[in-house]
Amino acid sequence: MDKKQILIVDDESDVLSVLEKGLTAEGYSVTTVTSAKSLDTALLLTELPDLIILDIGLQDINGSEIAARLKENPKTKDIPVLFLSALYSKEEDVKKRGIFDGNIMLTKPYEMKELAIEVKKLLERKKKILIVDDEMDTRLVLEKGLTAEGYSVITAYNGKNALSIARSKYLDLIILDRVLGDMLGEEVAAKLREDPRTKDIPIIFLSALFSKRDEMEMGHVFGDEKMFAKPYDMEKLLTAIEELLFAYAAKV
Repeated sequence: MDKKQILIVDDESDVLSVLEKGLTAEGYSVTTVTSAKSLDTALLLTELPDLIILDIGLQDINGSEIAARLKENPKTKDIPVLFLSALYSKEEDVKKRGIFDGNIMLTKPYEMKELAIEVKKLLERKKKILIVDDEMDTRLVLEKGLTAEGYSVITAYNGKNALSIARSKYLDLIILDRVLGDMLGEEVAAKLREDPRTKDIPIIFLSALFSKRDEMEMGHVFGDEKMFAKPYDMEKLLTAIEELLFAYAAKV
């Protein structure tokens, strides 16, 4: 099995040395850079990393600005980021529940064992699926079924909520009802396709507007997306999800 690639961005040479030594001992392939400019070069010249460890307080740019830039780039938006920072105390870290700008954060000084655990968790990240439906029962049943299959699930009750989540979270797939309280599912899909951050995320439409006959005649295809009629066959839906996730992973 190929080693996981980790890119570390920190302007302190001692920190880079300790991290590189510790993570190499854990079996990872490690590349280190000392600035945002060096990071840009590394991302262009080397294989994209599986994880980026990023100091928040770099001299040339704030680490959170780099993370935002990575999120905006379709090629790097799904790379998990682990922040390191001396800007916060351990107490503040606990209050923030180890989260900064939606990413995992550890304060300096940190325990190497703790960092290795967080790295492993991020690299073994579950596929994340967003369910968008204005019927609570539908959301709950789907969430329960997909969670049981090992997926990480987020739910949204309308289009506006769904778009906000999709633009701020790392998503692998979206299951979208065609009729929502505030807009049509097709409108939500169109807005997602217009945004570079979300344009490639696979979408599956679920709708009571489709009949089983429609489903069979259309071959589970609706426009450029997959579709299933309600009530749906869970096994067939799971198969479609697996196929789309595989294709999406190969594409990105």
